[in-house]
Amino acid sequence: MELFFLLTLVYLVSITLGNLLEKIRIPWLFAPLFLGLFLGVVNFSFQNLKNAEAFEFIANLGMLFLLFMIGFELEVKEILKLGRFIFLAMFFIILLDAALGSVVIHFIGGVDWLIAIICALSFATVGEAVLAPILDEFKLLATRFGAIIVGIGTLDDIFEVFTILLATSFIGIKKSGPDPFMVMLSLSFLFFMTFAMIKFKKVERKLMKTPDIEHLFIVSLFILFFFLLIGRYAESEAIGALLAGIGVRNFIPREALKGTEEGLRLVVYGLLAPLFFLWVGMSVRLDIVFNSPLLTLSIFLVSVIAKISASILAGFGKLSLKESLLLGTGLSVRFSTGLVVAQLLLKGGIIQDDLFSALVAASALSTIFVPIIFGFLVKRWRDVIDHLPPNL
Repeated sequence: MELFFLLTLVYLVSITLGNLLEKIRIPWLFAPLFLGLFLGVVNFSFQNLKNAEAFEFIANLGMLFLLFMIGFELEVKEILKLGRFIFLAMFFIILLDAALGSVVIHFIGGVDWLIAIICALSFATVGEAVLAPILDEFKLLATRFGAIIVGIGTLDDIFEVFTILLATSFIGIKKSGPDPFMVMLSLSFLFFMTFAMIKFKKVERKLMKTPDIEHLFIVSLFILFFFLLIGRYAESEAIGALLAGIGVRNFIPREALKGTEEGLRLVVYGLLAPLFFLWVGMSVRLDIVFNSPLLTLSIFLVSVIAKISASILAGFGKLSLKESLLLGTGLSVRFSTGLVVAQLLLKGGIIQDDLFSALVAASALSTIFVPIIFGFLVKRWRDVIDHLPPNL
């Protein structure tokens, strides 16, 4: 009874509060996150459902489907077409943010360096999905500045995948039990299957002259769950989900890609993702954040300062000072990937409630304040942004 009431509530809040959040340029998916935070504060009776087997299973499934979509949306060929400046700027900005962030997390959070680096890397990446609507609203997507900021946000997807792989591998090493031989065999098979799906694409096109979207959708789900099954032997379901997404995107015929992607996005973002974000919110200990806000504020402020400083240095000679400030501010926004890594680490027992709560709270701060500040600055400095075609 309580579970059905909670499910009803999360989708109701996603519709109502989600629409309000989008009006102030905050992704609607943060509505169930805020609901989870609220339930933790008021301590409703079904707050205990977060540890119930049924709810944890569907929330964990939501996380795996999100990882699948991250892999599915990774366009390596398009990323490789980006200009040299965007590559260099992205590496410099992300690495400086991760370096300073890991120092803060290590010394203030009191965790090992490797854990601090993984956490910092996950929250150094950019939520370009939040920035794109703002840039589109101000007609900046076709400008040089728009190309740079979207290019960096797209290119850092590689870092997102690397961070998830690193976190999953670290969790597997920390856990005792899996046979090392089975782990290696499982991971090798996953990578082999991904490579085989990419190479099999030409053969698949010949077998399916007129692709059926429903058929391809079912095939995609079969591949995902098959990869999850294999990844389970290595305690690496997250790697399996990522590789399944990469493989499916390269396997599906181009003419059917859009329709299949729309179906997958409906399932992931419409059905399962709200439950994952609710799970994350309910797992946060806001009492820890309020009693010891130093870690949360440090992670948030250091990340913003690092992004802006790195953007000014990277943009020297290429961008004006105001464009560099806008770039650093915009790149400070985050989205789902950092939350996925944090939840993986918490579930694996790698980090504790205090660090997890600080990471989620810092992400919430960046998602609330950065789009508002970025939109205000873009409106104020609209005339300084270069309108020439990208020349990077």
